[in-house]
Amino acid sequence: MPGPAARLAALLWALLIVSAPAASAWARPVGSADGPADVALAVGLTAVSALATGLWLRSRYRRDGDTDGGDR
Repeated sequence: MPGPAARLAALLWALLIVSAPAASAWARPVGSADGPADVALAVGLTAVSALATGLWLRSRYRRDGDTDGGDR
């Protein structure tokens, strides 16, 4: 059974996928002329993706039962 970090990571990925607009639905070109809001959105989405991936990886590698903190 996955832990709470894995569930949170899955929830964050699901929210990201659902809330991201489809590329074909954009009416204007995307490129280097993006405004500050577009750049902030890209940075925010990247940060959320990195956090979700980090939490998922952390939950994956904590499941092996190694609680003494020794080397593998």
